[in-house]
Amino acid sequence: MERWRRSGRSREGDGPSERPPNKESTRQIDGISAVEPRPEIQPGALGGVCLMEVKSQIFDVEAATFEETVIKGSSDRVIVVDFWAPWCGPCKTLGPVLEEVVAALGPSVALAKVNVDDNQELATAFRVQGIPAVKVVMDGKLVDEFTGALPKDQIEALLRKHVPEAPASEAENLEELINQGGSYLDTGDLASAEALYLQALAQDEEAFGALVGLARIRLMQGRADEVRELVSGIEQGNLEYDQGQALLTQLEFRGTCESAGGRQVCTERVLAEPDNLEARFTFGCCAAVEGDYETALKEWFAVVTADKNFRQGAAKDALVSVFHLLGRNHPAVGDYPKQLYRVLY
Repeated sequence: MERWRRSGRSREGDGPSERPPNKESTRQIDGISAVEPRPEIQPGALGGVCLMEVKSQIFDVEAATFEETVIKGSSDRVIVVDFWAPWCGPCKTLGPVLEEVVAALGPSVALAKVNVDDNQELATAFRVQGIPAVKVVMDGKLVDEFTGALPKDQIEALLRKHVPEAPASEAENLEELINQGGSYLDTGDLASAEALYLQALAQDEEAFGALVGLARIRLMQGRADEVRELVSGIEQGNLEYDQGQALLTQLEFRGTCESAGGRQVCTERVLAEPDNLEARFTFGCCAAVEGDYETALKEWFAVVTADKNFRQGAAKDALVSVFHLLGRNHPAVGDYPKQLYRVLY
């Protein structure tokens, strides 16, 4: 645990705090009934309110947005507040574990991360004496807390006490979880998509659709080794096998994009040379790596239309790999399979 004060900091070690809570304080947090009494924060005292809906499961929060995203946001889901700082060693240990646990618990719980260096008033309001400090808020009330980098199993046990069980019919519907995860993924909400895929895999480790979805996320995050590991778990003969193999092809796209200088360089090149098929092909590869499949398909189809034998059919193979990955019913795929057939045959 790291000791934290407004005037500075000093180290006390990495383990959880042994300090007993302050039982003398009788103040409260903005209607938040704390596990132990906390100092009062009047509505509006933390600054302006952000009216933007917080869709992600894991997000940063500041004093100006705290009331809206945490106090009010905890009315329909559990909010776990992580008080941390960039210089705090135990925080770096705890952070990824918290994110993994929260993601696995699903949309009914969210993680709000507070940098105490930038938000000292929040740390003071919550009587944060050492970091990492984690507070659990439900319906505007502080219901649980811990300090220090606890083991993953202890964190899971603590949070599960406060997360409502999903109805059996909903929890058991793997297809619904995977489809909803895909919807989040298509809109760029990777955190929510990952949470649903992890839920599905927690129920069935052979939920291959969830493995594919999670591998797509890892691809966009540039975590190639994890993509290969996830795809290797999909047995041949399953519907998702071709999707997994298509993702391995996507890794080749990343190599093509990076060897050409990255998306910015490829974008500038294709704008300067719109008739350059190599430029359009590499630009499409960069777009695919970032999940912009509409742009990728458009560029590759233009290449095939101009030269169906370009790079010994590389553009055609790229198109087909995305058809397999997204499925023929995906909006981005549209009529491209039919159009490709007409061009080739």
